[in-house]
Amino acid sequence: MSDGVTIRRMTEADLGRVYALEKVSHPVPWSQASLQRSFADHHSFVLIKQQQIVGFAFVQKILDEAHLLDIVIDPVQRGHGLGRYFLRELIEREFCDGINIWFLEVRASNEAAIALYQSLDFNELGVRRNYYDTPTGREDAVMMAYTVS
Repeated sequence: MSDGVTIRRMTEADLGRVYALEKVSHPVPWSQASLQRSFADHHSFVLIKQQQIVGFAFVQKILDEAHLLDIVIDPVQRGHGLGRYFLRELIEREFCDGINIWFLEVRASNEAAIALYQSLDFNELGVRRNYYDTPTGREDAVMMAYTVS
């Protein structure tokens, strides 16, 4: 992908922008403290377009498994292939050595994300009932996995 789009490791200085994106991307966003813990404990990346952070991701690596904990693309930037590019690059470049399987959970109502993951060969494993908080209650998560070939 061109257009000045790059991926780099997240820095602590990025957390303000990451939190701003998190707040506009999820019905019940992670807290600043949760984002800071994830930054400290996991692999974290930002997606840059024209020198602006337009996305981020947190990935937990355990032995030969990767778990996509959170991935966000700025709502204004969605629909242009950035999410597909970002996730593909994470799988093929950042975590290409030693990872045999990727896991994630996605809100059952997030049809666009589910379609993206399916188009990247993620398969549905099952459902976690009442996994996500919502402003009015709880929502199921679809569990998905991608086996690296």
